[in-house]
Amino acid sequence: MKILVLLKTWPGGVGGGVKNIIEELEKLGHEVNVIARKEDLKIYSFLKSIFTIRKIIKDNGKNYDIIYTHDWSLAFPLFFLLPIYRKKHFSMFHGYQNGIGGLLQYLVAKLLGNHLLVMAPSLKKRFPWANINYCGVDLEKFKDLKKKRKNLGWIDKGTEIINKKEIEEIGRKLNMSILIAKGLKYEEMNEKFYNKCKIFISFPPMCSGFQASWLEAMAAGVPIVMGNNNGAGEVQPFNKIPLGEEHNIQLIIEKIKNPSKKDYKKWIKENDFTWKRHADKLIEIWSEN
Repeated sequence: MKILVLLKTWPGGVGGGVKNIIEELEKLGHEVNVIARKEDLKIYSFLKSIFTIRKIIKDNGKNYDIIYTHDWSLAFPLFFLLPIYRKKHFSMFHGYQNGIGGLLQYLVAKLLGNHLLVMAPSLKKRFPWANINYCGVDLEKFKDLKKKRKNLGWIDKGTEIINKKEIEEIGRKLNMSILIAKGLKYEEMNEKFYNKCKIFISFPPMCSGFQASWLEAMAAGVPIVMGNNNGAGEVQPFNKIPLGEEHNIQLIIEKIKNPSKKDYKKWIKENDFTWKRHADKLIEIWSEN
């Protein structure tokens, strides 16, 4: 198949995931071309992108078997085109929004029908007609390098329901140095971040999608991975605590001091949380619809 992928930007978790998906699709013999709204089109807003994306698909869409958008804002322009383009269009939602953006997202989701894909159980609950396809982890890129670990690690995503000040408080009470990942390239995360962590914590908001960082930390051999039930937490084996907007720092500290021991890598392999499995599932969904 010849596939056109559209995403908002390369930096960040979505961009890293898309790179892995493309690699696996190409290994399967498919031809993949990619357009990043920010880097390729130099467009930073939804409204300004509508007519540009519409023209690109109108002029070139007939050359592709599949048009695969990542985010509702990239899917929206395609609904102004002929049905032939909508028939080959599929979209992946990585999280959900509230407010006006949430209403537009829900409208796009309804228009997509079973051409909508989501990565997390929380998104499947919000869009029950969607196909669910969990993200994966590359066990060659993320692995235990047998380095000395001493840090409490956290990724400053700007959306976590725990903040930097609270992370620093947890570090002080545990007498641990803090390592915050910010500005690191995806390719640097294994060596420069995860393999320096003795503990990795991430508490995403309810609207979040699958947190690939949990899988990456587990694959990299981090001894303790701590999260909540938001995103894909309910399907993962790490240490989880019920954490909402009102949270107790002491509860987090006690859980870190008394963690449940898990063989993370074994769990990943047994449940096949790999990008190859994700790509195989994509082909299956596209072929059936």
